[in-house]
Amino acid sequence: MGVNFFADVRRIALDTNLFIYAFEQHPAYGETVKAILEVVEEGGVEAVASVITFTEILTKPIREGNDALEKRYRILFSHFPNLFVEPVSVEVAERAAFLRGRYHLKTPDALILATAIISQSDLFITNDQRLSSVKEIRTMTIDELREVILI
Repeated sequence: MGVNFFADVRRIALDTNLFIYAFEQHPAYGETVKAILEVVEEGGVEAVASVITFTEILTKPIREGNDALEKRYRILFSHFPNLFVEPVSVEVAERAAFLRGRYHLKTPDALILATAIISQSDLFITNDQRLSSVKEIRTMTIDELREVILI
């Protein structure tokens, strides 16, 4: 994959859907996201995720009693190299309120984006095209990223 694509990017922020695609082996996006996570794991770029993402990804496995997937997510979020899980601070909460007010976002999306902005991420990767309207951070969907790096 294109470590070269990330040459001018030192930190990426990852939306919840990327982790779900990778770990639940999404047929269209799983391999692309795994390639992105490999670049993170190898130190080609740092990654940031909000603790809100941790809440979101654990919900389904807990609801369905899928202990194995829940355990995989817990290990990922506590031990994945170069992945930093950021808490919701007062600063993040204030920025999220601004984003909600300006862009009419749902609270979880606003908190995740605010985390990306406050952590000074160079790029936010998502598969939610609605989040591309946020002008305070460069945003790319998985499809857009795949076109650029030709996965």
